[in-house]
Amino acid sequence: MRMGHKMKEPASVQGEEPMMKKYFLMTSTGKVHFRLSAAWRVINNVELRSEGITRTIDQMVSEAIEGPIGTAPLRDLIKPGYKIAIIMDDITRPTPKKEILGCLLTHLQRCGVGTHQIDVLLATGTHRAVTEDEIKSAFGEDLFREVRFVNHDCRSSLLVSVGTLEHAGEVRINPLVARADFRIGVGSILPHSMAGFGGGAKIIFPGVANYEAIRDHHCALMIAKGSSLGNIRENSFQKEICQAGRLAKLDFLVNVIYDSNEKAKEVVAGDFVKAHTEGMNMSLSEFAVRFDERADVTITSAFPHTEGPQITKSLHAATKVTRPGGIVVLYARTIRGGFPEAFLSAFDTAFANSQGDPTQLVLDSCREGKPIVPSAPMDFNAALNLTLLNLSRVNKIILVSRDAHAKQAARMGFGYSDGLGKAIKMVSRQVPEATVNILPAGGLVIPLVEQGM
Repeated sequence: MRMGHKMKEPASVQGEEPMMKKYFLMTSTGKVHFRLSAAWRVINNVELRSEGITRTIDQMVSEAIEGPIGTAPLRDLIKPGYKIAIIMDDITRPTPKKEILGCLLTHLQRCGVGTHQIDVLLATGTHRAVTEDEIKSAFGEDLFREVRFVNHDCRSSLLVSVGTLEHAGEVRINPLVARADFRIGVGSILPHSMAGFGGGAKIIFPGVANYEAIRDHHCALMIAKGSSLGNIRENSFQKEICQAGRLAKLDFLVNVIYDSNEKAKEVVAGDFVKAHTEGMNMSLSEFAVRFDERADVTITSAFPHTEGPQITKSLHAATKVTRPGGIVVLYARTIRGGFPEAFLSAFDTAFANSQGDPTQLVLDSCREGKPIVPSAPMDFNAALNLTLLNLSRVNKIILVSRDAHAKQAARMGFGYSDGLGKAIKMVSRQVPEATVNILPAGGLVIPLVEQGM
């Protein structure tokens, strides 16, 4: 897949109004189509062009394990008596967990390691625990019965200290990880608003680390120089994550790279820094999009994000390519789990304390190294901070979803519509003539903009 090309305007279909042009956004269940008036000029409709994927996940994982980057093959690193910790993403990530874990178990068995020597840690960070039914759904009944699955608890008193970092302070990690003989991290490399990309040592930090270190790291480095979407050079946020991975002695990495349909297209494995770096470069080539002009209106989907607070991640690319005073339409067909009340309450608190300047509230919070809402989970605070900054970039953000309602959207500072066509008509009444950018998969776009923008 290559992104960033301007698509040709589609020809009118017989029976359609000739002044209307047809476009689409990606969702977890397929495409949703919409039309724009000819009075709106599309600057960039990001082209999603997926290459045919011919290999299975098993093939990709096996090839990556047999030919790792920066390390010897897994078979040469494992001894039969080892206790193994396999650290895996929670359900907020699309990692093909069942297939990868099954493949890893097969390879470990060939190394003389039985399932009784293996613990599978679900790297929840500060997210909620994964339920038993969710584990069964993600991994299948057979693996659920065969392997020990453990949710990480970032506030546990049993976490083990592995050292200190400049901004995070003392880093404590899950004892099953700290006391293992060999640690394998499994995750996904997707665009990340602060770390540049996910994957890599994020499986350790914040994945299986202590709340205090996660909080202090995020508050100190969330808006530090270089901590930005798609940036893989001199990224302060990512740099300290890698340092935490070294403290925790992450031995081996398995990370997935995706195409624009969120289909696994490649797997990298090996040294957690070298393999991740190669995977990030591959993903950057996949998702980087050149934008020459900010638009009056940007229409984007939350894809591939579906978890409540996670959908706000898609706003970063959209607001970056929208002019100050412009409008963003955010389409989120599915908001799995809805918006937790604690998340919405964090916005209530922020707006009440902002004295009309939410941006300054975020800056003060980061400068003081304190979350805006200490009682809220850190992932809620991170989403809150970034959403407030994105709101400050534009005049209005309109949330489109039938899994939310107008009062919830208003608490987050958004406008609301229950239909994409309705939202576009509402905006077109406010801005009869407009330039438009369209991001069919907003969570996968990394905008490359001119310096003047």
